[in-house]
Amino acid sequence: MNITKLERMIAVAECGSFRKASLQLGMSQPALTWSIRQLEESLNTRLFDRGPRGIRTTPMCERLIVRAKLIVSEQARFVAEVEQNNREQEIEVGVHPIMLTGDFARCAAQFSEISPDIRLRIREGYSSNLLEMLQRGELDFAYCGFPEAIADNENFEFEQVSVQDYSVVARPDHPVFEELADGRAIGPHIWAQFDAQNIVAGNRNSDEISMLLEKAGYSEKSKTVRSSSMSLIKLLVQEGGLLGLIADEFIADELATGKLGRIPGTQIQAAPIGFVSLSGSYENPAARRFKSMLRQLRRSGRNAPSRI
Repeated sequence: MNITKLERMIAVAECGSFRKASLQLGMSQPALTWSIRQLEESLNTRLFDRGPRGIRTTPMCERLIVRAKLIVSEQARFVAEVEQNNREQEIEVGVHPIMLTGDFARCAAQFSEISPDIRLRIREGYSSNLLEMLQRGELDFAYCGFPEAIADNENFEFEQVSVQDYSVVARPDHPVFEELADGRAIGPHIWAQFDAQNIVAGNRNSDEISMLLEKAGYSEKSKTVRSSSMSLIKLLVQEGGLLGLIADEFIADELATGKLGRIPGTQIQAAPIGFVSLSGSYENPAARRFKSMLRQLRRSGRNAPSRI
């Protein structure tokens, strides 16, 4: 088995026929068919079911394609790194919006300043999206949450850097605080909510989170303004006067200065935050250096948000 045969297997699966795949690969159909047969023999398994309506991938082939794409992608990245030995290098880092703070920006700028030969590319996304990008070989590593539900997934390696707390917050003049002070039940209010509920999905304490939201007056019937932007959620709460569940670290300055207030009893811990990479994948020195700077940032107790 070699990389070329894996690439041919992927092409046949994506094209849906040997004829189309052979044209795409620039080789004869008999040669492609023989190459796939050799791969099947070496793996001792059938990769494609052949019928009157064409070919279909077998369940084993589907599993192999996922791995094969990673291998092919990793090989392409390795070859590119070798070819760029004396040229500009690039590292791609996926980052959860919670971590995109002012101090993170300064850390990235400092990295670029002391590493002029390295091009740093930051790709923002929620944990589920970043993990998918990792599996497709599009990132060197991700800096995001790692849900407990996939903690045993052998495809990933995770280094915990911190743990994130979330709270339901509002402006000090929000009616909810008067309701609580008077001992009244929390009435219906408008909420700012994420399109992607990363802090709930994949967490074993999702029932606890749901109960916490209910305690703060949220229900499925609550009127909401939804966004996938963490910064916009913060603005909707701070400037629009809505209720919202936000990472404490993302609003640390506002909580400290009283611009926002926490609803009592609504603080909860979400999935741990850290570096996620593919198991056994190559880590270049530049990626290790950037990770080291981010670790130092966390240990210094900074990463104070609110400036982005």
